Amino acid sequence: MSKHRKMEKRLVEKKERCMSRQECTMAVGIFVAVVLVVATIFSMNRRFCPGLLPGFTFPTDGDMLDYLLDLSLIQKKDGLLVSWYHSANNKSEMEKGLKSDAMVLEADVNIEGYNTDGQTSIPIMAHPPDIYSDNTLQEWLDAVLKSNKGIKLDFKTIESVGPSLDILKKKALESGINRPVWLNADILHGPNVPGFIEVVNATSFLNLIQEKFPNATISPGWQVLYVSLLPNKTYTRAMVEDMYELLKNVTQKVTFPIRAVMGKNAWPHFKWLLEQSPSYSLTLWQEKDDPVTVEDLLFIRDNSQPDQIYYDIYDPVLSAFKEVAFQPNRSRRFYSGGNLIDYFKPRNSDGMYIQWHSIDNRITLMTLLKEGDSGMIVVPVGETQSNPGVPTVDGSDVDFQLQECLDLILVSPKPWGIYLKIKSQELLSPSLALLKHLNERKFLYNPTWINMDVSYGRFATPGYIGGDQFIKEINKVFPYVTIAPSWPKELLVQGYTKPLVEDMMSLCKGLWQEVSYQLQAVPLGKSLLAIQMLQQSSPRHSLTVEHQLEQGSYMTGYKGLILVRGRNTDKVFLQSAQVLQ
Repeated sequence: MSKHRKMEKRLVEKKERCMSRQECTMAVGIFVAVVLVVATIFSMNRRFCPGLLPGFTFPTDGDMLDYLLDLSLIQKKDGLLVSWYHSANNKSEMEKGLKSDAMVLEADVNIEGYNTDGQTSIPIMAHPPDIYSDNTLQEWLDAVLKSNKGIKLDFKTIESVGPSLDILKKKALESGINRPVWLNADILHGPNVPGFIEVVNATSFLNLIQEKFPNATISPGWQVLYVSLLPNKTYTRAMVEDMYELLKNVTQKVTFPIRAVMGKNAWPHFKWLLEQSPSYSLTLWQEKDDPVTVEDLLFIRDNSQPDQIYYDIYDPVLSAFKEVAFQPNRSRRFYSGGNLIDYFKPRNSDGMYIQWHSIDNRITLMTLLKEGDSGMIVVPVGETQSNPGVPTVDGSDVDFQLQECLDLILVSPKPWGIYLKIKSQELLSPSLALLKHLNERKFLYNPTWINMDVSYGRFATPGYIGGDQFIKEINKVFPYVTIAPSWPKELLVQGYTKPLVEDMMSLCKGLWQEVSYQLQAVPLGKSLLAIQMLQQSSPRHSLTVEHQLEQGSYMTGYKGLILVRGRNTDKVFLQSAQVLQ
């Protein structure tokens, strides 16, 4: 091959390499440009339609947090990250909501001309007393489905439900909705609302959903009225149980709307409700003038999982709440009637790893608070001759009042629980009153147990408080505790016999609080049947086995201790420093 042709070949190869590099560079440049354009459009235009994203689909009964997570609008499943736009009813408000950064649009549905001669079957977007609107549900959906907003529809009349569900069903079949849909209505009477006030018929509402548009999240609520003169009036256990009875057999996700200003005082009931199904959540909502506090919101957040609670709250409270809630290593506002495993978080969730400490004077308490790490502090509550009727740490050489004892425990930064072992029925009410006072001052964020030897049924014994009186007094004065009853010791010679166990279970049946039966290890060793019965009594009930030096050596209580270790280790606690050592 001539030199000229070789040179020509090299020039062609070089040109091809250059073209290849140019094409590659151009391709990379085009790809980067496309990515940047898409990212810019995505970030600048919050109204994009998920249905237009290639391959994106989402079920209308899907989890709201999953949806927002899929769209990268939130980074983790936390209801506090969700933002809301209220009353996006008329076209002007709807447009404001669509242009906002809110992730979910909340709008009210009524029927046109409701309760007049001109009433139609057309669902409109209006909150009573409005019965006319420039926006129908059909128009509202057409506009909202061009955005990425989640949907929450609040039905104000049962007449609006059926036609609205027909529209939703048709829209889902024709073009797809591709986002979560929440269906809300007030179906029961709540706090401060008399029975003659009309609510949406519960049976009809739920039946229509199952019949016409079952693929949705149900949001059934209570009609409530907040009265500032009655700030402690809140949802009752009966109200919550009535709601559960209506919803317990539905298969959809359910989020219960709770008026936030009333949430904390009813927390034990809502905590119970959340425990009934992993598909349940709460949505805390606020009227603009409700005196919702950051402290109360923190309390609810600290006693639930982040994905269990949504917060439909106004600023400035919401912003202040978020600022504190997301602080790392902040103090937890624990519910005083909460579960010990949740508070102490022992290894393998085993209650045996929780430490118990007995104190009988100021010195032993101060030493424990300084040198100890954590655990339940057993406080014997008695009285002195110089201060009859005033709860005092029993056994102290000097007057060491219960109030001072509790103050010292509660200011400690370490995780301590409080176990009040009350010696006489005259001291029960004043001891509970102290706890109530501390709770109202927002100081009591420690698990708190109330123990007394009680008399009841076939173990009725003179000289002890009646079991029903014990429970009644707790519920009257300060119910936010774990109830920890024990039997009179003189009745335990034959162990925990069937009559003793059956009547104690009968006494505690139906209590909404946590209950822990207080047992002694030595008589427990004779009572295998009792252990089985007590452990099966309720998922909210636990066993606490006590074995102290005065009751005998470790070996004398060994059998009872071994028997309770068979199962449910998160429901068995051991009050015995001797064994732990």
